[in-house]
Amino acid sequence: MCCFHAMLELNKIYNMDCLEGLKQLDNESIDLVVTSPPYNQNLTTQSDNTLLYEDDKDKEKYLNFIKNVINEIYRVLKPNGSFFYNFKSNTKENLTQPAFEHLSFVLGNFKIAGEIVWKYAGNFDSNRTRFPIDYEMIYHLVKNNRFKFSDCNEKLSSVWHIKHVMSGHSEKKECKNHPCPYPLELVRKIIKHTTNENDLVLDPFIGSGTTAVASKQLKRNYIGFELLQAYCQIAENRLKQKTLSETLLEVAA
Repeated sequence: MCCFHAMLELNKIYNMDCLEGLKQLDNESIDLVVTSPPYNQNLTTQSDNTLLYEDDKDKEKYLNFIKNVINEIYRVLKPNGSFFYNFKSNTKENLTQPAFEHLSFVLGNFKIAGEIVWKYAGNFDSNRTRFPIDYEMIYHLVKNNRFKFSDCNEKLSSVWHIKHVMSGHSEKKECKNHPCPYPLELVRKIIKHTTNENDLVLDPFIGSGTTAVASKQLKRNYIGFELLQAYCQIAENRLKQKTLSETLLEVAA
């Protein structure tokens, strides 16, 4: 059973700063956290000449913000819970800042249970001056070695070959103007192996709502925070799809 006494409702996405939202959650009330924060790699997104997001914060302020978010996640996560943190290595002037350097700064009290290499199809580095970075890291973070986990009678690997949601992907249309939505397959895999039905899943940077959709499909509760109203609307539209009920049957089969 999910025990939850915070001021926020379950199964809802909140248009608010995630730090403010996290502060409204009770200690040790969350079973699983899945998220990918803004990478702060000087990218911007636009739609119809409207600026949606600028990812170019001062580096020190950005890292301190992420560190504060992760400290709050540690507080709200149950002792047997898991936190899956997705971050991509940054490149600048043909040199790479590995994702683990970012993690070492923001890790806080979390321990690392595992490292997942999310290998997606396609070459995302067109300058051809070095081997391309065509993967992202997903770190499985925990409070201790007694975290909830099930192999679900499946063969396990730490290298996941899952297509990125780019042009032509079946999920791209419903995510519309979001620049980098999670694939449903990726989040479903995490949820299935580390939670039970009715557990509570949190995504503090929920973006296009993939974590919420996957949670709903797998009969988990969810809560999410997203600063941009445009992305919240994308997420709400996805959760209201008539085809979602059909997808639920496919997942359950």
